[in-house]
Amino acid sequence: MESKVNWLEWGNESFEKAKKEDKPVLLDLTAVWCHWCHVMDATSYSNDEIIDIINKDFVPVKVYIDKRPDIRERYNMGGFPSTVFLNPDGYVIAGDTYVPPERLKLMLEAVKTSYKSEKDEIKQRALGAVEKTKRENGQSKINESIIKEILLSVEDNFDSFYGGFGAQPKFPSPEALDLLFIQHKKTRNKKYLDMALKTLDGMYEGIFDKIDFGFFRYSVTQDWKMPHYEKMLDTNAGLLRNYAEAFSITKEEKYRKIVKEMIGYIDKFLASREDGGFYGSQDADEEFYLAGPEERRNKKYPDVDKTIYADWNSMMVSSYITAGEVLNDKKTTEFAVKTADFILKNCYDKNNGVFHYFDGKPNINGILSDNMHFLNCLIDVHLATREQRYIEIIKEIAEFVLGNFYDEKGYGFFDRVGKEGDFGALKHSEKQFLENSFSSIVFLRLYRLIKAERYKQAAENALLYFADSYLNFGYFSAMYAIAADMLLNKSPVNEPEGKI
Repeated sequence: MESKVNWLEWGNESFEKAKKEDKPVLLDLTAVWCHWCHVMDATSYSNDEIIDIINKDFVPVKVYIDKRPDIRERYNMGGFPSTVFLNPDGYVIAGDTYVPPERLKLMLEAVKTSYKSEKDEIKQRALGAVEKTKRENGQSKINESIIKEILLSVEDNFDSFYGGFGAQPKFPSPEALDLLFIQHKKTRNKKYLDMALKTLDGMYEGIFDKIDFGFFRYSVTQDWKMPHYEKMLDTNAGLLRNYAEAFSITKEEKYRKIVKEMIGYIDKFLASREDGGFYGSQDADEEFYLAGPEERRNKKYPDVDKTIYADWNSMMVSSYITAGEVLNDKKTTEFAVKTADFILKNCYDKNNGVFHYFDGKPNINGILSDNMHFLNCLIDVHLATREQRYIEIIKEIAEFVLGNFYDEKGYGFFDRVGKEGDFGALKHSEKQFLENSFSSIVFLRLYRLIKAERYKQAAENALLYFADSYLNFGYFSAMYAIAADMLLNKSPVNEPEGKI
């Protein structure tokens, strides 16, 4: 359905138009898989009165969050869609998530009034918020107590009745399960394994598609029984790794079966079999998924976003290699290698690093997540194939990351490379906690592989940057604990047998 709202793309032209016409910007952060985004398009953004107000008094900009994770991170209002009002410099005036028509009319009027009467206050408020996010590095020491504290947080948030962490909505937490598996291997304490398996069993009963297979993104309810029906590549990559690890440890047939079913789903719906590569997501079509097995046969499958995202593809490459090893399945490993080679050929060049997505051509470079996840998957590809050609590219990307993202003076990794013409929140560099935790893990793996001391130092410094704030992230700090454990302990507890 063609929208009557005059949506523009994010870019200088749109914000110059806002300045020239002295209008606020309405930013719609949306996703092709997102159910409530579709609802908002069909209701609020299809209401004639609202369309007239937006086209007359605002500059509307639509951004697809999977294609622009840097914009998503800076302007997310707590879920998607995010409905964000900006001044022409790109700073936030107000925001919300899904907004039904009557409330959106009120918001539009309120923002229009405040924009005209409070221009200076809006700018000062935005700049003040930016200043608050700046912080000095922790300069503490990384020690075993960090791992213990984070493990306690994971245990405190564990749902002993249904499995998983927290209440509702309940999302999978693959990294928390990674940490539990590592601690079980390290301490042989069965409670860590029991927590992980309880979670895997609960998720399988609730958010796994028993007909076409694959995991849905999350559950609206605490008991996992009311899925939100989109299927995401990154969600399935994390869980494939978890279930493969569960089978590796327990040798229980049910976990092997789930791993095979997941690969079956991904191969059928999300894999570009001919060239290599994995597609981004499959839509949340409630009507389709609520239909019975017989009814489903006659319905059109939910749409698949055939965009190939470098970071999510890299995650799935690593998970396919893990699953291929656990199942002794060469075809799965071979497709992982084929996909890594596809990204290498189509989304990477030495001067620009990894490009974020491929949609007929590479798009958007300079994002830390793409470079780090691709670097990580190339380590896995090298270990699986023992081909030396990957070592040189691994070194090349590592140097690109250190040269472009690493903060030598303040420690840690910035989430993106600043570009000429950046405006609004993109003008301000950010260090994301989860990305720095993952970057530390990757650089410690690099250190073990290549033995360059500066890789270890970069990892340690990134951990030190967050050494006084990691507990603020609760059980989401599991990756930080994994990285700290790798730094402190020589044994490669987070690697399958035979790996570095």
